[in-house]
Amino acid sequence: MLLRSFVIVALGVAGLGADVAAAAPLRVGVTLHPYHSWVHNVVQGTDVVVVPVLPGDVDVDAYQPRADDIAILASLDVLVRNGLGHDAVADAMVAAANNPRLLVVDINAETATLPAAHGKGKGKGKNSHTFLSLTNAVQQSALLARVLGQRLAQGGAPPAVAAKLQDNAAAYGKRLRRLLADAQARLKAAPVRRVIAVHDGYGYLLQELGIELVTVVEPAHGLLPSAAELGDVVALVKREGIRVVLAEEQFPAALARPLEQAGAKTFVVSHVATGAFAADRFEREMKRNLDTLVVALGGR
Repeated sequence: MLLRSFVIVALGVAGLGADVAAAAPLRVGVTLHPYHSWVHNVVQGTDVVVVPVLPGDVDVDAYQPRADDIAILASLDVLVRNGLGHDAVADAMVAAANNPRLLVVDINAETATLPAAHGKGKGKGKNSHTFLSLTNAVQQSALLARVLGQRLAQGGAPPAVAAKLQDNAAAYGKRLRRLLADAQARLKAAPVRRVIAVHDGYGYLLQELGIELVTVVEPAHGLLPSAAELGDVVALVKREGIRVVLAEEQFPAALARPLEQAGAKTFVVSHVATGAFAADRFEREMKRNLDTLVVALGGR
């Protein structure tokens, strides 16, 4: 049974009383690396358990769930998912797990979204990459604190537990806003204000930095352009004088070369999509993305 709402967390808070310590920890499952970082920062200092429901090194778009993955979902109390199709594999997993106590949190339920490039997003034309945004991270972390606090309270946790989650989210949000404000200041006089991106993942980040995304190279998420489609982008680079292309490490050099020959330089940015799960992963990689953008756009 699907219960629409939000994330997976673990119940109980260390040091807040024997009655809480005795309760079974709330287990919160997460689908994407950024959500893992956000939940960890929101629940730090408590007994909430954060559980990745997919291996960290897989492509979430192409992954085929294993029996072990379904067993993890069956053990959860809360699941945090994208809800715009980015982690659609989780939908079938939730159904297969048949976990009646599972609270499914659609993290984008209250998020303003951008349209997908070329109108071909997974979420009914919406750009599902809301997690690549510091502003969204702040807002959605606050949402997690509220929802998880309510779930913990339902399980008998004292009010101090929910208050701690709120404090954690506020402190985390302050750090993320500082990263964004620093980058905005460094880009204030940057001479380059228009870019193209290989992947439809950076619209939210560019918007909050005041940078125009002229076009996206991929005709749809994860789909490489045809020769004709790439030719159209090359012509646009020449016509519009675009000097910056944002790409990811796996973008083929053979496709990047025509863009560079047209006068644009490729800069690699992170999708925060694969690798080891870590509480500071989102913060570290978004800081690296911001630093890369400052260099690419000629900031100080």
